[in-house]
Amino acid sequence: MKQLTIFCVVLASLLGTAQAQELSPAQVNGKAVFDKWCEPCHGRVAGGVFGGLGTNALPGTSALAVKYNGDLPPVLEDRTDLAPIYIRTVVRNGLFGMPITRKTEVSESDLDDIIAYLTRAR
Repeated sequence: MKQLTIFCVVLASLLGTAQAQELSPAQVNGKAVFDKWCEPCHGRVAGGVFGGLGTNALPGTSALAVKYNGDLPPVLEDRTDLAPIYIRTVVRNGLFGMPITRKTEVSESDLDDIIAYLTRAR
């Protein structure tokens, strides 16, 4: 995982985007882990409405769009109200249709990095 973190840091610095420059190494790793484990259900779908609703909607994004009915963003990366304990609890215990995520899939360290990424100052 350290090699992945180093790769992401180098890639982010090469891209030169403002957002990538603002991320700490933990947040860069958190984004990489999020992209692998969370984004397939909770990501943004190009071409959809409301962050991905439509023919190519992702299940987590669609479920949150229905749940929040426009009051909160359905794309997790757009949220600024997520508490670390809430993220940890949902990841480890699941919620409604979301399955649990085992420590053998996402380690505690990687979960800490996901939390750092999702709760970063914006």
